Amino acid sequence: MDIKVIINADDFGMSESVNEAITEGFNNGIITSTSIMPNMPAFDDAVQKLSCVQGIGLAVHLNIVEGKALIPNSSLCDGDGNFNLSFGQIMIKSLSPKFLKDVENEFRAQIEKVLKSAKPDNLDSHVHVHAIPPIFNIVCKLAKEYNIPCVRTQYEHLYNTPGHPENFSKKHYINFIKVFLLNFLTRINRVLVKTYKLKTNDCVIGVGYTAMMNEQTIDFGLKKQERKKCLLEVICHPDKNTDRASNFNEYNAVLSRKLKNLIYYFNPTDFSKI
Repeated sequence: MDIKVIINADDFGMSESVNEAITEGFNNGIITSTSIMPNMPAFDDAVQKLSCVQGIGLAVHLNIVEGKALIPNSSLCDGDGNFNLSFGQIMIKSLSPKFLKDVENEFRAQIEKVLKSAKPDNLDSHVHVHAIPPIFNIVCKLAKEYNIPCVRTQYEHLYNTPGHPENFSKKHYINFIKVFLLNFLTRINRVLVKTYKLKTNDCVIGVGYTAMMNEQTIDFGLKKQERKKCLLEVICHPDKNTDRASNFNEYNAVLSRKLKNLIYYFNPTDFSKI
C-alpha cells in the first residue's frame, strides 16, 4: 500500500477535556500524532499527559488567533495581551515587516516553550495561518533553526460525503472556499519546503469538512485517497465536552472501531517516522 496516513489531533492544550479526548484517541483509537498549543490554558496539563501517550508524534500548533500571547504588547494582540486578529486581517498585515517580526518573535517563544518539555517533529498552526506565504517562510526558517524536520501544508482533494446532512449548506460552501484558498497557497509554499530542505505531507483531509468531521466523512475521505501514492494527514479536533457538538462527534470518530480497522489497512504513521 503506497499511502501513509497521519491522524493528527489539533488543539492539544486548549482545555482538559480536549487533552483527555486526544489521550484516549491515541491509546484506544486512531490518533497517531497531536499538535500542542503553548499559549492555551491547559498546556501544562497537556505536557503532563504526554507521559501517558508514549510514542505519539508531536507538532507545535503555532497560534496567533486565540488566547493570550506569550509576548504581549505586540501588533498581534490587544491591550490585554489577547490575540484579536482573523485570518483575513493577518493576511493583510503580513505585508508589514514589523508585523512579521512580531509573528516570528511570538512563534519563537511558543516553540521554545514546547522544547523545554518535549521534542516536536512538526510545525503547523491554529486556523492554518502559517499557510500565508510570508508567515510560512518564517515557520520554515524556525523549523530549520530548531531542527524540526516537518512543516504541514494543506492541499486537499475536494470530495463530498454521500448523505452528509451539511452537504451544500452555507457551512459547506464556506469550507470549499477555504480549500481553494489553501490549495493555492500550498502550491506557493511547497517551493519554500524544498528551498529549506524540509519534509511535508502531500495532502490533507479535514478542511472541506471543518466542524463537520465524523466517522462518515473520515471513512469516505480515506477511501477516496486509496489509490493515490501520498502521505495523507487527517486533521481532527476531538473534545469530550458534549457542549461542543462537532468536536464531540470527532471524539467519537477517533475511537471508531470501523475507522481503526480501515486506518491500519493503510500504513499509519507520524511525522517522526517519515
